[in-house]
Amino acid sequence: MSVLPETLPCYRDTRPESDLFNKAPLRDELEAIRQEIGASSLEQVVYAWVMRLPSKPLPIIGSGKTHRITEAAGAAGLTLSRQQWFRIRKAALGYDVP
Repeated sequence: MSVLPETLPCYRDTRPESDLFNKAPLRDELEAIRQEIGASSLEQVVYAWVMRLPSKPLPIIGSGKTHRITEAAGAAGLTLSRQQWFRIRKAALGYDVP
């Protein structure tokens, strides 16, 4: 006997399908913030964003390539403001925090 309910609530993205894979707004926002904080790559900005999540996760790099490890380590010295963090979130999801 399962302890889970028959139907679980699930999130459905209501954006048109053509918008679901349009990552240009996210890329543009990451680039703008990269310049603002002096990051060397978009990768560093993404690591900095993940490390600023309220749950305080530690990213797993998953690569043995030296340049990838260096980029990830460099993100530890970057600081995103709350506004920058929410700008990235909005660009990724396509809508602001309600």
